[in-house]
Amino acid sequence: MQTLKEIISLYDAKSIILSHIKKQSVEEVLLTESLGRFLAEDIIAPYPLPQNDNSAMDGYAVKSEDLKDASIENAVKLKVVEVITAGKKPAITIRNGQCARIFTGAIIPEGADAVIRQEDVIKNGEYILVSKHVEPKTDIRERGSDLAEGEKVLSAGDRISPAIIGLLASLRKSRLKVYKSPSVYIIATGNELVDIDSPYDNFTIVNSNSYSISAMAKELNAIPYIGGIIKDTKESIRQCFERAIEHDIVITTGGVSVGEYDLVKEVFAEMGVKWLFWKVKIRPGHPIAFGVYNDKIFFGLPGNPVSAMVTFDQFVRPAILKMCGHEHLEREKIKAKCLSKIKKKSGVIHFIRGIFSVKNGEIYVESIDNQSSSAINVMAKANCYIILNENETRVEPGDTVLIEIFKKW
Repeated sequence: MQTLKEIISLYDAKSIILSHIKKQSVEEVLLTESLGRFLAEDIIAPYPLPQNDNSAMDGYAVKSEDLKDASIENAVKLKVVEVITAGKKPAITIRNGQCARIFTGAIIPEGADAVIRQEDVIKNGEYILVSKHVEPKTDIRERGSDLAEGEKVLSAGDRISPAIIGLLASLRKSRLKVYKSPSVYIIATGNELVDIDSPYDNFTIVNSNSYSISAMAKELNAIPYIGGIIKDTKESIRQCFERAIEHDIVITTGGVSVGEYDLVKEVFAEMGVKWLFWKVKIRPGHPIAFGVYNDKIFFGLPGNPVSAMVTFDQFVRPAILKMCGHEHLEREKIKAKCLSKIKKKSGVIHFIRGIFSVKNGEIYVESIDNQSSSAINVMAKANCYIILNENETRVEPGDTVLIEIFKKW
């Protein structure tokens, strides 16, 4: 087994991982199948939005100069010469003393330069009476005010949201080039593990990691495959390896520490995986391994449920995002006023599970009492990490801390 690097920093670990990540190949998908995918092309507006000046209100398209002297004492009488609905091309040029009935989204006719709302007029047969002045461009959405023709709308690497789908539909983009979703093979190791549909007992441990890690991968639009539980024998691990290398990313949970039965690193190395590190100066998640095999990447995550999720967040997540061409690999980090007293040892970065909230425009955070790396209930309640750097050893209530938000609702 090759010699691995000694324990390294969080930042060195991320740098090593990202230096080995390549973008996925590109495929074309239907717009209706693109939600959550990452664009592999820039999108340029082929025409302006809106394509024409149109009405922002139901009302009447008028010449504003006709109404310059309009008042309650001096109502102006205009003849309605056309009715214009959305999607209809106006047929008449509006002249002095005329107007057009117009509905929201309908094209402003030639000659008109403002819209007066229907509630501000009195209808009188084929005429309207107007007793207020309007400025030019009132209640008109101008051509190109949303998007100019030729404007760059989206960039390669942008993730497709419901609003983006609506935008692309308005630009008549029925097919899109996107990065292929990486496949992620997830393995749990340990003789003590059983699957969720096994009979209940009080001494085995349910394999929850495969399900949480699968969900975290799916949230990034990767394609997870749960490879099941492998026992702590070299033969079981070798057989699993042959299945695993069909995928882009291989994730194991457990089996990468220093115990007598932690065989994953050793066996995978025998099979050709080049391990680049296996300890990082963080808590939880100290024993995290990273390796490469041809164009495949391997992550050995800790077996404790919280440690597995924290290390996925910090190492696997940015790798998947880079594979998909995304530029923003880190979650939002902001400052918050801490409501809790926290102590920790120096020399490592701690990711403390916390709950942030906003009160009177100020951001507050408090740590959750049980910070055990096995406390999955705490992880389910948390919505952020309180990040304490290597040199921080104490936080007092009222101190400002850095938090990383992973859940906002």
